[in-house]
Amino acid sequence: METVDLRLLLGVADGDDCPALAASLGLSESAVRKRLRRLTGPEETAWLRQEGRSHHLTERGRAVLGPASQAVAASQEIARLLGVESLSTRHARVVTTIAATGSIGSAAGQLRIPQPSLSAQLTRIERRWQVTLFERTRSGVEPAPRLVELLPHLRLLERTLSCLAAPATAEEASVTSGNLQLASEFGFHGLIDALRDDAQVDVRQHIIDIPGPGWAPTMLAADICLYADLPFVSLAVPPGRDRAVAFEDPAHVLMPLGADGGRTTVGLRELADYDWITGPPGSRNHQSVLLLCRSMGFDPRIRFTALNGPSGRRIIEDGGAVALTGATLVPSGALRAVRLAEDVRVRMTVGWRRGSTATATAQWIVRWLRDGQIRRLAELRPDLLAEMRADPVSWPAFAEARAGCQ
Repeated sequence: METVDLRLLLGVADGDDCPALAASLGLSESAVRKRLRRLTGPEETAWLRQEGRSHHLTERGRAVLGPASQAVAASQEIARLLGVESLSTRHARVVTTIAATGSIGSAAGQLRIPQPSLSAQLTRIERRWQVTLFERTRSGVEPAPRLVELLPHLRLLERTLSCLAAPATAEEASVTSGNLQLASEFGFHGLIDALRDDAQVDVRQHIIDIPGPGWAPTMLAADICLYADLPFVSLAVPPGRDRAVAFEDPAHVLMPLGADGGRTTVGLRELADYDWITGPPGSRNHQSVLLLCRSMGFDPRIRFTALNGPSGRRIIEDGGAVALTGATLVPSGALRAVRLAEDVRVRMTVGWRRGSTATATAQWIVRWLRDGQIRRLAELRPDLLAEMRADPVSWPAFAEARAGCQ
């Protein structure tokens, strides 16, 4: 249970409607409605009930207003002391459990997390909070001076959250399932750690190649698949599978610095006289570039084929060729990505077995990927993010999510 849900509960108790709740929480109205739906259900188990377009407290919701108010106050005080915008209750629980047991190993057993995973998660928490929380001793760990100041508030938060313990929603319950297989065309940095430490799911990842127009055998055998749908070579979804687009990017052309003359867009027809670099012959990237250029009336001069890496970057830096890329996939070096004038998009897609226990985990991956792309855009291309969020019809995912989501 995160404090944003508790603040929603308190806001409903104060009579706030959806627009007011969205404004106070810094969320979109769509995101607020989704969270409200998760808190709505039968009178005996849910905090809220819905009547028309309005939400009201259930008996159970009224009974937890006191602990909810205390938990929000404790969370806000911890965030103030740390100088962070918001606090994850999962992170608070990790820290209080380690402090209570005095040992990362004992805490790992209590939290049912492998000890190396808990150590890695603690490192990330300290990095995010920008504090040292524990000092190692011969017998285990002891709270560092900064944590001593925080512990009373963390323990109050933990006690109030225990009073709010509720049956997990269908989404939350399924997220704890384990031993899932993920077939991924890309190795997104931090995804497996986040699944293990934040979503509490044991996922085994297989990095795969997708040679044909359909799902590869490894994808069909996996519970969840992660892949890019490229222009003209979108993968057909087999029966019994669902998919969702985590995010999509307008296609860009990777060029050496200065070759674009400082332009912000370039049309494909203007690239007819350039040499190109693509993936190996027969790869989806190679086929996509061929078909995309042919749709504009010319055959691209594919002079180089190479996998992603330093060799390909050097070819482009030296002015030997151009290549298609995404908005935030510009490698370091003397390179610049110029947006294609045509509406060409690359869609990062997650697929899964319909109705399986992997559904909630797949949907969690969709949110994680989308949030990560928004953070990258906010850092590297704030102009593009602003454009996307201002056009919810064309870019609905970016309009619904917050740039500062965690």
